[in-house]
Amino acid sequence: MLANWLKKIGVILIEVALIAGALLFIAEKKGIQHLDQVAPALQQKFFNQQAAEIPFPTLSQPVVKKFAWEYKGVKYDLNLNLDKAVYSYYSSQPKSYAYSGELPQNWEDDYYGMFLKSNSNDQTIPNLAADLQALGKKHNLNDDQIADLVLSFVQSIEYDDAKAQNILDKTGKERMLYPYELLYQQKGVCSDKSLLAVAILRQLGYGAAIFTYEQDNHMAIGIQCPQSSSTYGSGYCYAETTAVGNKIGIIPDFDPASNKTVAIKELPTLDSSQVERQNLQQLGQVTIFQKTSGKQYVEIVQTKQIANEIDGLKKTIDVMLPQLQLQQKNISSEEKQLNDLKNQLGTYQQGQNIEKYNSMVKKYNDFIETYKNDVKNYNDKAGLYNKTIARYNVLIKQ
Repeated sequence: MLANWLKKIGVILIEVALIAGALLFIAEKKGIQHLDQVAPALQQKFFNQQAAEIPFPTLSQPVVKKFAWEYKGVKYDLNLNLDKAVYSYYSSQPKSYAYSGELPQNWEDDYYGMFLKSNSNDQTIPNLAADLQALGKKHNLNDDQIADLVLSFVQSIEYDDAKAQNILDKTGKERMLYPYELLYQQKGVCSDKSLLAVAILRQLGYGAAIFTYEQDNHMAIGIQCPQSSSTYGSGYCYAETTAVGNKIGIIPDFDPASNKTVAIKELPTLDSSQVERQNLQQLGQVTIFQKTSGKQYVEIVQTKQIANEIDGLKKTIDVMLPQLQLQQKNISSEEKQLNDLKNQLGTYQQGQNIEKYNSMVKKYNDFIETYKNDVKNYNDKAGLYNKTIARYNVLIKQ
C-alpha cells in the first residue's frame, strides 16, 4: 500500500514538474516577466484547493473606508462599509492562473476574469455601484455622466508608486488585487484600478473591456460605445483609471521616465521662465480582453469633436513650443550682442573716436531693426500660442 502510494506521489510530482517546465518555457517565449505586468506570467502549475474552498466569512470585523474626490468642480464623498475578514478572504484567493491539460488559447481572458468574479455572498460592488449612481442622481447627472463619475472615483484612489516600482524591477513579490482588496487598501496600480472600474461599470449595465499595453506595462479599460466613435475601431472607448482628469475617449500621454500616464491639467502660458515639457510619448500596441456587451456610452458622440480638438491643440502646442523656445534663445543672444555694441559705442564716445563711433552707430541701428522684427515675430507667435493654450485649458474642463 505504501509503495503504491509513493509511486502515485512520484508520478504526480513528475507530471507537475513537466507542466511547470512547459509554463516557464511559454512565459519565456512570450517575453512575459511577472503576473502584475500587463500580460501575466505563468509561474508554476498548482491548484490552491485550500484557498478555493475557503468559505465566505461572517462579517465580524467591520471597517469604514472614506473616499473623497472631485468631478466637474463638485466635491463628492462616500463611506464604504467593508470587513477585515472579507479582505482576508480575497487576499487568500488564487492570484496565479492554474489549468489542466494544454494551455487554453483564452487563458489571459480567463486569468483577468478570475479577478472580476466576486463571491455570491459579497454585495460590495453592487452596493458601491448603487451608491455612486445615487450620488450622480442627486447631482442631476445622466447615465453617461455617472459613468464619468465612476471613472473619476477610481482615478482618485491613490496610485501605489512603490508597488509599481517593484513590478518594473521584477522583484516577483507583487500580485494583482481583487477589487475588494483595492477598496480596502485604498491604493493600487493600473491593473488593480482597471479591474475595479470594469466591475463597477458592468454592475451599472455597461459593456466593458480591459485594454492592455504589454510593452508599456500599462492597463486601462474600454467602455462600450458607438463603433464609429470608438478607440481603435474596437467598439469600446478608452478610459484611463490612474491619472486624474483624463476623460473617456481620450488616450493620455505616457511618461516613459516614470512609466505612468500623465494627468490632464491646465498648461501654463509662455513667459520668460517657461520650462521644457516632459518627454512624453503615446502608448504602444494594445490587446483587448474580457469584452462584454451592454449599455453603450453614447456621450462620446457629443464629446468626440471636443476630444479631436483637444488632440489637435496638443499637437499644435508640441510643435510651437520648441520653435518659440529657440526664438527666445536667439533673442537673448541678440540682446547680448546689442549690449556689447552699446558698450563699444560708449568706449568710442568717451575716447572721442568719432569715425569709429559713426561707423558703429549704423551697425547698431541696423541690428536694432533686426532685433525689433525678431521680437515682434516672437510676440505674435507667443500670442497665438497663448490663445491655443487658453482654448486647450477651456476644453479640458468641459
